Amino acid sequence: MKQFNRTFPADCLLLITLLLLSSCEKRDAPPSPPAPPVESMAEPVIIPDADQLQPDDSTVLITPEPETMPTPPEKPNTLKIPNPAQQTLPGSEFSLRFRATGESFYTEITLANGILSYTYFEDTAGRCAQWVKSTPCWQDSDLKTISLALPPEDLDNLYAVIKESGALALKRDTFGGAKAGQRHYPQTLDIMLDGKEKKLVYQSFPGSSPKPEAFARLETVLLEYARDLPH
Repeated sequence: MKQFNRTFPADCLLLITLLLLSSCEKRDAPPSPPAPPVESMAEPVIIPDADQLQPDDSTVLITPEPETMPTPPEKPNTLKIPNPAQQTLPGSEFSLRFRATGESFYTEITLANGILSYTYFEDTAGRCAQWVKSTPCWQDSDLKTISLALPPEDLDNLYAVIKESGALALKRDTFGGAKAGQRHYPQTLDIMLDGKEKKLVYQSFPGSSPKPEAFARLETVLLEYARDLPH
């Protein structure tokens, strides 16, 4: 009996130790994941056979072929030269210039390259009313100029007037009859037509001889065109 009492405490101690270790292992083990619910499980996807994936004839898209533009025939390497008459600008084959000056007036009308220019002096301030000097009462800064390109029909009309006037056929160049040193107002008319040129001078003074008809005709037509220019 004394021997049993000595071993019992040791056996009890061993049993308690084993129980404690078993309890610790159960607490340290991680909980197992919960089983997924039956409703959340995805249904399996059924993939049909490969031959069932081919589209039928009603769904096939046919891409039309791009249209090809016909190639134009090659043109011969030729250069078309226009008629020389078509290369001439209107008004370039003739020109006119009329000029008349004095102490109290200045008039110049020029037609060149189809453009009519009118330069004149206008005594708006009355500066020349009592002018007695033999020098002009106007200065170059007092002159005004207006220009306008004439239409083809006006150029044709002026060309015909020059040609029919007979101015180029005049035998003399100076008219009026002023003697050497005699006071007069010169009027000049420069003409160029179809390669021919002529300069006419008319000396205006009391008792001068009449102005040639060809000169007067060209002067009149230029003055009419100049007065019609927009001021």
